[in-house]
Amino acid sequence: MDSEILGDRYEVQQLLGKTSGRRTLLARDQTTGELVVVKLLSFNTDFEWDDLKLFEREAETLKSLSHPAIPKYLDYFEVNSPTIKGFALVQSYIPAQTLEQYLQTGRTFTIRDA
Repeated sequence: MDSEILGDRYEVQQLLGKTSGRRTLLARDQTTGELVVVKLLSFNTDFEWDDLKLFEREAETLKSLSHPAIPKYLDYFEVNSPTIKGFALVQSYIPAQTLEQYLQTGRTFTIRDA
């Protein structure tokens, strides 16, 4: 999947996460040069229509939010490539450690932190 171009604009840099029917990718926006996150919902054997409804709801919710700690909505499009059929949601990339990385270093969180 590396070096694949999605939406004629987003060059995949690396896989960030993967679950059944979903992938989260780090990509470079070829128009702006910025790093972005692309969430993919694939039409695979596990696909259910409720997955698409939730995916679209996430996109609509992101459009309406504006906070420095929440990724910004950038784009939403259909993917129809030889390797992927589905939809993509593009968000701004916020460089940070994952929750899993924090926990692996022994970090704990108070209720206030959460």
